[in-house]
Amino acid sequence: MGDLSNDKLRLSILAALSMAATVPAMAQNATPSTAATDCKNASAATAQAACKDDSLDEIVITASAGDKTQLRSSLQVTTITSDLVLDMAPRSTAETLRLIPGMSITDQAGSGGNANFGVRGIPVTTGGAPFVQLQEDGLPTVMFGDMNFGNNDYWTRFDVSNTIEAVVGGNASTLASGAPGAVINFISDTGAIKSGVFTISEGLNFNESKATFAFGGPISDSWRYHVDGFYVYGTGLRNQGFIGEDGYQIKANLTHDLPDDKGYVRFYVKLLDDQEEYNAGGLAIATSNGHTLTSVTPYPGNNNLTGSSVGIYNQTITYLNSTTGTFGTVPNNGVHPIAHAFGAELHLTPVGDLAIDDKFRVTQMYGTFAAQFTGINNSVIGSTVNGQTVGKVVYGAGPLAGQAYTGLIDNSAQIYTDMSNMGSVVNDLALSDKWVLGANKLAFRAGFFYMNQSIEQNWHPNDSYATFSGTNPVPLSLISTSGQLLTNNGVSGYNTNWGTSNDRTYAMQVADSAPYLDLTWDLAGLQLEGSLRHDDYQVSGWTQSASANQIGCLSGGTFSAPLASGNCASPTTPLVSYMVTDQSTLAPLNYGVNYNSWSFGALYQFDSNTSVYGRASRGGKVNTDRNILSGYNNPDGSLNYQTGGQEKALDIIYQQEVGIKRRGQVFDGSYNVTVSYFWDHYNSSNYDLTAAPGDQYSTNSYAAQGLELNGTLSFGGFSLYGQVTDQRPKVTANSEGATPATEVASPTGYLPGGMAKVTYAFVPSYTWGPASGGVVVQGQGQENINGYPPFYSPGYTLVDLFTRYQFTEMLSAGLHVNNLFNKFALGGSGNAITTASSSNVISVNTEPGRTVVLDGTLKF
Repeated sequence: MGDLSNDKLRLSILAALSMAATVPAMAQNATPSTAATDCKNASAATAQAACKDDSLDEIVITASAGDKTQLRSSLQVTTITSDLVLDMAPRSTAETLRLIPGMSITDQAGSGGNANFGVRGIPVTTGGAPFVQLQEDGLPTVMFGDMNFGNNDYWTRFDVSNTIEAVVGGNASTLASGAPGAVINFISDTGAIKSGVFTISEGLNFNESKATFAFGGPISDSWRYHVDGFYVYGTGLRNQGFIGEDGYQIKANLTHDLPDDKGYVRFYVKLLDDQEEYNAGGLAIATSNGHTLTSVTPYPGNNNLTGSSVGIYNQTITYLNSTTGTFGTVPNNGVHPIAHAFGAELHLTPVGDLAIDDKFRVTQMYGTFAAQFTGINNSVIGSTVNGQTVGKVVYGAGPLAGQAYTGLIDNSAQIYTDMSNMGSVVNDLALSDKWVLGANKLAFRAGFFYMNQSIEQNWHPNDSYATFSGTNPVPLSLISTSGQLLTNNGVSGYNTNWGTSNDRTYAMQVADSAPYLDLTWDLAGLQLEGSLRHDDYQVSGWTQSASANQIGCLSGGTFSAPLASGNCASPTTPLVSYMVTDQSTLAPLNYGVNYNSWSFGALYQFDSNTSVYGRASRGGKVNTDRNILSGYNNPDGSLNYQTGGQEKALDIIYQQEVGIKRRGQVFDGSYNVTVSYFWDHYNSSNYDLTAAPGDQYSTNSYAAQGLELNGTLSFGGFSLYGQVTDQRPKVTANSEGATPATEVASPTGYLPGGMAKVTYAFVPSYTWGPASGGVVVQGQGQENINGYPPFYSPGYTLVDLFTRYQFTEMLSAGLHVNNLFNKFALGGSGNAITTASSSNVISVNTEPGRTVVLDGTLKF
């Protein structure tokens, strides 16, 4: 354990133990509920033993209609149990999703989120998860998975009692909004069986203390409850020198089962306040052969396995308020989401098979994003900064302050974003019924989905200069040829990075109204299903940005004009750039976008163990906050047809797939397997405000086909879960430019950026009496880490180790070693900076280095 005092953790433990001791006691004499239980609401925390061994018998409740099992669904469905996730011990929500076939997870930025999720060869062209929806108990956490500084993984944390169910493709187009790639549902335990668990864990080779808990059960014949959550505290995985993790989540639900098995009413609450460090990547040395990187090793003094772009010299960010022109200071503490959610669910079966389902949730959501991005510069000597020629670079802090610095320079954005309002209201109302006519069965589900998403932010992207060091990077002072200081604590410009439109503030409301219909016809082994959806988005609000870059002498928190020479009165007074928003740039947003989605599937079940299926789908995704200040809007806020505003606001994906599902007996045990083959293609129009000015507008087309396989095998004390995805995505059209009219085409046929052809994850484990253990083997083939021109990083395999010993029925201890061999593995985007013969210095994201965690668990 580290040497940090942690009173908060002790209080959290005492509170959790107190609740665990008192609440279940209220229910110890209650009669168990008669509500049906399956792996969707039983978990490692509460009655994992109640789950069926065969997931193909599980009813699919995510992006699905009716009571179809996995075996009888013409969908690619994956169920990830809480036991499997706890064995994996992922360091982030994103890493958990690597267990799902078809998913491509890159640019993991830490436990707080900001990773990129591709799916089925569909790349992430800007950031986040544009075609993937993360849900909690059947409702999306946010409307868009790729909002700037608001990705869906910011707001989602795995709890010890969650089951994850994922539908890739298929009905994800029609039974969810804006998620044709995949819908991934984090499903809560609902307390059908009385049980509980409490775990405390400690990082042995890094500083982290964490407590997790879950408990619940029946209170009476008709009432049951469940509560779970965590608290974490420590410096985290990276050597940033101060607290990097400090947060908690508490989720609870209360269910009332209606008399005569007529359904239930359920209430949900969620409290999330979790600050997590941000990994911005670092340096590596790569040996290349053309566009293929044959080997990659850490850069001396900047080992990205444990290093950080944040340290004791930049643990706060000084930002300039764009409206008032005054300075403020905030912690440089990564991603800090805060969410307070309340929800309710009704499942009512008034007569026969007629069912009324309604899910509602209102969420107050906000937070901050503070980080030091990385971008490499060989040298700035002779360049122009703030109208002056740089003549010298010196250390700006620490024991070497004032001495010359000649190494590589981290010259990128130091950014603070205030996500002042990211809240939402969402409701999904559906009516379903089914009729049996002889050997025929017809089922329908008709519904209406509504969501209103707030997106209110203000950005503060500073230009900064620092040393490249894995531990405590030092701000650099740039000095002009005339002796003028050009930086203030390493910052040469406030609100100036990425251009004038990025000193921005905006407030948007996006409302989506979506009626949908699903029809299913069954005749013996044959099943035909079709679904339709119409999404109608209405966008309102306003945006404002800076219009010009100013240069001034900074003293006492205020700016003054430089002398006629361009210098300040004192050469030690920083001459810096700054931007503030311009009232004349205030622009309304007032437009609508709508589109239709469809999905048609056919399945034939040969017997109780085998089925085959085929499906074709069309789905879309609307671009909203990523298109503001792009020139796609008229002065009245409507979309401009001449600039292609309507076209740029919508991306459509077409998919086809065929598959087989099979289960059986082998080695005196059992197995189940799903294999699917897919084809998809889509066109994408993007505005990337953080790209170079000549590349901010792009039009791209992509196509992919591939094979997805996942399944389980168990016999005796042995069990195995595995997934493999072999995909062949390629760029079929690509053009970029400073405006839509000046886009220039570039070559095609290469692997899209952030994509690998092969990804896989295997989790074999063995239980022998009180001892159990196993490994997680996950990895990928070559990945294009650069877009165009492509640079292909080496593939990698990571091995994690887990083991547990059950001392008593209630008490156990476990050990988890992630990245057992401390492999240096590239995990996302990057770029080549310098070239000397065949050796390159590259800026990349990498997987975290080896971490060792010991835990103790009490079940009750």
